[in-house]
Amino acid sequence: MASHAPGGAEETDGPGEHVLGGGPPAQLYLPTDWLNFLEDGDDQGAARRRYERLLTEIFPHMPAAGHREIVEGLMLWRDRLWTEGFLAHGVICVPAEGEDRAALWQILVAAMKLPATSGELDTSTLMQRMAGGSELDHLTHVEKYQTEMGLGLGMIGRPPLTLPGGGTVPGDGGEPRRCGMASALSYAPGAEFGILAVGVSLDPEQDRQLAMMVALIAGRSRLVTDEPEAARENDAATGTAPEAGTRAGPRAFAG
Repeated sequence: MASHAPGGAEETDGPGEHVLGGGPPAQLYLPTDWLNFLEDGDDQGAARRRYERLLTEIFPHMPAAGHREIVEGLMLWRDRLWTEGFLAHGVICVPAEGEDRAALWQILVAAMKLPATSGELDTSTLMQRMAGGSELDHLTHVEKYQTEMGLGLGMIGRPPLTLPGGGTVPGDGGEPRRCGMASALSYAPGAEFGILAVGVSLDPEQDRQLAMMVALIAGRSRLVTDEPEAARENDAATGTAPEAGTRAGPRAFAG
């Protein structure tokens, strides 16, 4: 598998600058038991074949035309994510059992270009201040933490569920229905790029459980900036296909 990352961070000025994609190769720390839409990297044929097998297992009685329509939709989504620079899009679906409620989580992972800062202020402090002073009133917790690359910033919130066009999903008592959200950014001090993981759960009460997984993915993943190490990892990746977009060999954990 090629050593370049999907997408690209363009050197442009103004609000149109790309912040996702680009940067050095990434070695991701991902669950082993989730559905990752980008597991096949830039191999579109392999992705299509995997989606076809999956749909046959999930909907064995659906007509073939229905399978093809869904596969085409998944391919459009997968290609858009890959082009935009995402490295993973994982889905975790666990049915309710006993007193445990059902869980439906989605997690996106990408390399992120970091804002420039002076030596007097580290990036996590800057972003913590930006988040705390923004209009993101759904944020309930912002915290700095240690990661394998050095520094990290985690956020938890309960944003309203929105519909296409900007409306919200009504909930009990006329209030908007909310979901759980967690994000984590990991990076080395002074680095130009970091790894961003963002997760959403349909059940807002699962926000902290989701945050633990998101923080683990971002905190244990890393960008390979040492050239000899990157070359060794990329050579290994050509022999054994890593997790989607890792570009530097797989590491995984049981979710």
